[in-house]
Amino acid sequence: MILPCSPDSVEKIKEYAKKDPVIVPTDTLYGLSMSIQGNIEKIYKLKRRNLEKKIPVGVSSLEMMKHLASIDERGEKLVKRFMPGPLTIVVPSKIPEWGETVALRIPAHTISLLLIEKIGPITLTSANLSGGKPPKTIEDTMELEVKYRIDCGELLGKPSTIVSLVEEKVKLIRSGAIPFSAILKILEE
Repeated sequence: MILPCSPDSVEKIKEYAKKDPVIVPTDTLYGLSMSIQGNIEKIYKLKRRNLEKKIPVGVSSLEMMKHLASIDERGEKLVKRFMPGPLTIVVPSKIPEWGETVALRIPAHTISLLLIEKIGPITLTSANLSGGKPPKTIEDTMELEVKYRIDCGELLGKPSTIVSLVEEKVKLIRSGAIPFSAILKILEE
């Protein structure tokens, strides 16, 4: 079912999204999302994603981030400068079931943020088959079998930049919407 881009649509899917994946817009691409308290193996199955590949987590604030992970001074700097926005940071996890690290991001989109505020942290992986075309329109998500999709038109189409702050040296994991040089510049300030 394709729902319109509105808070009412979030209200309609919030209970469902606690246990099952839904497709929601982010500031970059359409995301395959559900509560991180749910059985996220469903996400891996839908995407046909390798279980070794971690799934990023969407949060709505630095405070929420700090419940899930250890955020150092560098992390705080990047969050304050680039989030909400197309940056994902990999940091030491405080959630044992997520392993030693977790990738976190605050999406700059009212719909995904509203879902996070209603049900807590959500999975925030692109709504496509693993390795498939980046889903910048709702039509691009049709290979995935989900009950609900919220259509907010065409999105940016460029994924978030992913950097790791686990070691002393910041590491670029994936190039994306924010240039790595801009991230390094903020960290040098």
